[in-house]
This record gives sequence, structure tokens and C-alpha cells, in this order.
Amino acid sequence: MTYLIVGNNEGNIKEGFKILLNRLWQRDINEDIFSMKNPDIHILLSNNIKSIGIEDVKEFQKEMMYTPFKEKVQIGVIFNSEKLTPQAQNSLLKTLEESTDTTAYILTTSNEKNLLPTVLSRCFKVYTKDEREVQLEYDNIFELDLLQAFERIEGISKERDDTLLLLKNLELHLQKSLESKIGEGVDVKKIYDDIGKVVNAKKKVEANGNRRLVLESLYLDLTR
Repeated sequence: MTYLIVGNNEGNIKEGFKILLNRLWQRDINEDIFSMKNPDIHILLSNNIKSIGIEDVKEFQKEMMYTPFKEKVQIGVIFNSEKLTPQAQNSLLKTLEESTDTTAYILTTSNEKNLLPTVLSRCFKVYTKDEREVQLEYDNIFELDLLQAFERIEGISKERDDTLLLLKNLELHLQKSLESKIGEGVDVKKIYDDIGKVVNAKKKVEANGNRRLVLESLYLDLTR
């Protein structure tokens, strides 16, 4: 599994890391996430402060070839992943896609738009608190009855930007719910599936699909 933590605030990114590590290692993490010494955490390092190149990625991939030393899962970490060159991102694709049950990757970025769509499609995105705060208040039309929801959808779908904003806010809402459920140690498969459906709906809208039909279909899928 590959996770992408999106945010600008270091404290909130640490919080996101801690939640993920607690889940992946199935124990409470008390150490400072960014300074902890653990043989099962591998951080991609680069001598170039402006970019991360393909040679850096190759060295990182070598470190990730082994099995965990003491934890249940070894973690590959790429801070500021927006600095990855396009060539470096492409060289990562197979690595991210073929991660095993004992290997996970955590990337961080302040701007997900600088990552290739092929990389983003392999990541489960986790938005930090600072990212959520800049969003409009989530209007959960998916809790309305069918007639009310379709009436609201008819208005929202007239504008592409409004449609995408609704889907982004829905994804953020589900992400927040997921983090809460992970912390409680309950099954989160349905939330994962729902997030996937929202992501697919966004792709259809971005490809100029019929916005009203996309939202109506998503409503029916999520409320079954």
C-alpha cells in the first residue's frame, strides 16, 4: 500500500504519520516520527535540495528489497515527493504497484498537482488538518433522500468547478472518517471502497463526462 500525506504543516504531517504507523505496525508509536531510529524505516535522501532524481530513487529501491527486521511492515518514506523529477516518478511506479504485505510507502507533499497522475492513482491520499480547513464546509447531499439529493445534484452539476469541489469535499469527509475508524481499530474496507468510487467519479468529470449522471450514479452507489 502507498499513502500520500498532503499538507504544509509539519505538526499535522507528523500526526498523519503517527496514525499510519500505529495502523501498519499495530502498536502505539511514542517516539518522534521524524527523528526515530528504526531499521524498518527507509527514507529517500537526495543531495540536491531542489529535486529528487532517478539515481536517488534507485538507491532507495535497493534499501526496500529486504524483509522487515523487527516490525510487521517496513516503511519507505519520501518527503517532499513533489520534488521527484518526472523520470524519477516513472521509475517508482512498478515499485509502488508491487509493494507486498510487509512493505508500505509513505509520501508527503505540499502540492499533489506536481505528481504524475500515474503516481497519484497508486496512492491512498491522507489530507492533514490544515488542508481540510481551507475547504468549504462539507455539504453531505448523500445523507438526503433520493428526491432531495437529485434536486441538489441538478443545481451543482451545472458547473464543473462546483461538481469537482463537491467530490473533493466528499473525499476529504471520507478521509476524516477513515482516520477516525483506523484509530478505533475497526474494519475500514467499505470506506476504502467508497473513496475509490469518489475518485473514479472525479476522473469521469475531469474527462468531461455527464456531471449530473456521474453524481446521481455515485449517490446510488454510496447509499445502497
